[in-house]
Amino acid sequence: MYNVNGFPAVLIQNNRGIETSYYDDQDKTEVDIVACPYNVDITDRFGMYSVPEAEGYFILKNTVDVKEGDQLIIDGRTFSIIKVQDNWIWNKIANFTVAVK
Repeated sequence: MYNVNGFPAVLIQNNRGIETSYYDDQDKTEVDIVACPYNVDITDRFGMYSVPEAEGYFILKNTVDVKEGDQLIIDGRTFSIIKVQDNWIWNKIANFTVAVK
């Protein structure tokens, strides 16, 4: 569920091809997505845990295939995803909150 307009972003999915290619640096897929920045000041107020080494947080739609170790390019800046948290509403995943570094 999105309440604001997001930013166009590129998600670089690493190692999604062959199951034995865990450390293959050539196995990359770029996907155009929409990412919404998340205000880190309200994380403690609403009970979401924070990641100490994170530079920022983004909200992604629930249809995005995202894992830790993927990269996110927004406004020419490249971020590495260090933590993925799924947010549930009424017994289904509403969106993902990712911590980036």
